[in-house]
Amino acid sequence: MDARRCGIQGQRPAPQTHVASRAAICAILLAAAGAVGADSPQRVTLRMDPRQILEEVARQMNVVLDRREPLPVVYFESQIPLGQFQDAVSAQWNFRPPKVANVYVVANNEIYLSDDGGYYNRMKRTLDESLAHEFAHYLQVRYFRADLADETCETEAIAVQFAFRDQQSLKTAAAAADTRASAS
Repeated sequence: MDARRCGIQGQRPAPQTHVASRAAICAILLAAAGAVGADSPQRVTLRMDPRQILEEVARQMNVVLDRREPLPVVYFESQIPLGQFQDAVSAQWNFRPPKVANVYVVANNEIYLSDDGGYYNRMKRTLDESLAHEFAHYLQVRYFRADLADETCETEAIAVQFAFRDQQSLKTAAAAADTRASAS
């Protein structure tokens, strides 16, 4: 992944319209996700250790992790009050969302993730993929000094998320093939 596409500091700053459009996009995504827990009170959990997810994302983005660089704190929707999320994200998004959404909060070096099973069923994705996406934003900001208001950062994070998903699918398929081979 070439992080230079993604609003590196020192380049021309992103216009303010990006902040407004990003907030509008977030509002649309929140509405599309439906009410929290409306169709399923079931919560999902990570399948992998967060550190493994970060390491895979870092490899994809050609980042050598620096032990001195503070890791983001990861919060799950079911474990925090809505107000905590709203307070954390309001300055970045310029509004207080009505429910928790997946986001890397730059100012606090925090990741917030919905763990609503209904959301993941509707979106046909996993909590691990969502964390990979937010880790991509973390790496963009902390290692490449990117400005997340630049829309190309989102494009790159989506590409990282899909590559992560594909890698996990390959590992699952290989494990299943190994199991079949050892059973015969």
